[in-house]
Amino acid sequence: MTEADRRTAVPAGAGRDRRTEWILDAAGELLVSRGYRRVTIEEVARRAGVGKGTVYLHFPGKELLFLTVLMRAQSRMIDRFVRQAGDDPSAVLLSSVARSAYLWVHEEPIARAVLIGDVETLGTLSRSAARDTGDLLTVRERTVDAHFSALREHGLVRDDQPLELQRHAYEAILTGYLMIEPMTPGAAPDVPAAAGMLAHVVRSAFEIPGDPGAARAAAPRVAAAYRRLLDRLHEEMRRRTLI
Repeated sequence: MTEADRRTAVPAGAGRDRRTEWILDAAGELLVSRGYRRVTIEEVARRAGVGKGTVYLHFPGKELLFLTVLMRAQSRMIDRFVRQAGDDPSAVLLSSVARSAYLWVHEEPIARAVLIGDVETLGTLSRSAARDTGDLLTVRERTVDAHFSALREHGLVRDDQPLELQRHAYEAILTGYLMIEPMTPGAAPDVPAAAGMLAHVVRSAFEIPGDPGAARAAAPRVAAAYRRLLDRLHEEMRRRTLI
């Protein structure tokens, strides 16, 4: 579809939002098929059916464009987690979260391409996030701390170590499960089995067996914290795409 065709197809008042979505869709498809380093803004514009200047109107640079692509994928994950927590309170347990996150990274093409397939790109976008997204990373850390605090207060995880060290250890285990795969390309994991083993490791290291009522009590507080993070993430995406 040409740029003129796309303009014709856009309802009045929705043009900027629609073009942003087309650009993000195109950038995501190219990220998955070609990799970050090989993709140019010109290719994104051509795939989206818009002019190169239109891409720069929405995204001042390549890093910001692909950071927004990754943020949009992350927002889908958080939204899914919040809905899961509403349907099944046990979804907020650390073992369940680790298993779901591991499976999601393997199911979501953009997350898989960045978090597993391209460590250099992950580093580039992580530095960009730290530099360009205001307090978003701080809000994310506070959200995870709120999650751990709710679980600790309801007797669902151990509290014999400082919260920040516990959170760091949990994130290191999850990151290690993901990052080891590019380093051992000849030993591709059975993804469901690896997710189950990850859940077992997290459960053994952190969790305390509790009654279902404890998870039901903690779930609304955890879900509310992630809804606030999701709102902040959407706010940052709108601000950074110049909408």
